Amino acid sequence: MAMAAEAFNRMASAETDVSCGTVRLTSSAFLGVEVLPGLIREFHYQHSALKLEISINDLLEDISRQESDIAVRLVRPRETGVVVRRTGALRVGLYASAQCLERYGEPASLDAVRRAPLIGPDRRTADLRRLVEIGLCEADQPFSIATDNHLAQLAALRNGLGFGLCPATVAANYGLIRILPDSFGFDVDVWIAMHNDLRKVGRIAKTFEALGEALNRYLEDSGQS
Repeated sequence: MAMAAEAFNRMASAETDVSCGTVRLTSSAFLGVEVLPGLIREFHYQHSALKLEISINDLLEDISRQESDIAVRLVRPRETGVVVRRTGALRVGLYASAQCLERYGEPASLDAVRRAPLIGPDRRTADLRRLVEIGLCEADQPFSIATDNHLAQLAALRNGLGFGLCPATVAANYGLIRILPDSFGFDVDVWIAMHNDLRKVGRIAKTFEALGEALNRYLEDSGQS
């Protein structure tokens, strides 16, 4: 009931002025911490009276029920009545820190990587299945550092605790070194979505367009779209 009331209030204020009000964004923890803050900076400067609520949640909030106004996802949204746009793709590779390479050396093949200290999931079976599908590990792979939190995986990677996956754009921010650049890597599509009815709400539609364009530039500038 509370969510329905909030959605009604947003619809009732379908103004063309985007300078005030509230917009609720949702994304995974990794994107919400490592990517989105830099992308919304200029928009925030231009619309400083606009309140942005950022829901960091690896569980998908339901856009069709308007639990959030705008969602940024790494899987295509499937809800009904939702406007969906692909903004590009993150290039994901295998990385290590300089300290890690100094300690363990640089693996020359995927077989060598599998024998090296790997950073990976703990109990999240979907993540493990994905790593098996791309050939990074076996189903019974013992990880040197095991955590289901992707930010914790990044922290372990940055601090030299092992080898792990990371988007190229984020890896560049931390000086991480690409491993097997010519033979290992994959793309992950980035999607932005909002409920179709919210296109009538000026501040939400404007935020959707601005964030979509910022994501597109972010991926294009990195040569990854």
